[in-house]
Amino acid sequence: MNAFFTTVFGTLELGIVDEVLTEWRHERLLHLHDPDVELAAAILIHLFREGHRTTPSLRDAASRHKWLSEHTFRDIPPYASMADMLAS
Repeated sequence: MNAFFTTVFGTLELGIVDEVLTEWRHERLLHLHDPDVELAAAILIHLFREGHRTTPSLRDAASRHKWLSEHTFRDIPPYASMADMLAS
């Protein structure tokens, strides 16, 4: 059976996806519960299943993915600080 469908996600695998997702989210100043973060997580899981199973490999695949790489920053209110954005 294709490895794509039989990929098992344990603590280590989820940690890799979470690390790359967290970096992506912080670079774009997105809240954890933003709908775009959910879509990014699904894309990263798909990329992991395709064989990008290390943090550097998954980062590289994410940087080459059209939607993930072209996603722009949200409009940030002028009063919001970086600490405020990362705390949420």
